[in-house]
Amino acid sequence: MALKKTFCQNHPDRPAIGVCVITGQPICEECSTRYEGVNYSREGLRILQARRAQQNKIHWWPDRIWLVLATLLSPLCVLLIYLGLLALIFELGLRS
Repeated sequence: MALKKTFCQNHPDRPAIGVCVITGQPICEECSTRYEGVNYSREGLRILQARRAQQNKIHWWPDRIWLVLATLLSPLCVLLIYLGLLALIFELGLRS
């Protein structure tokens, strides 16, 4: 069985070196961008970027809530520790 020679979607006179993993279109060397070891077309890269932007928009909040809470609660924790130490020192001072 002979292999069918495919040509670039954007440049019909150039042989395709691969297929975009997002769009499935054959692409030549000029149209191909290797990212993370995979071939992408320009359109495929735009789609990938939009997908990742959407994922980041959804997942940013839970990842950072602990940082926000720690930042807001740490002064309160320091104050409680300070007051506890003062109470301990005061109690020890009264016993002497």
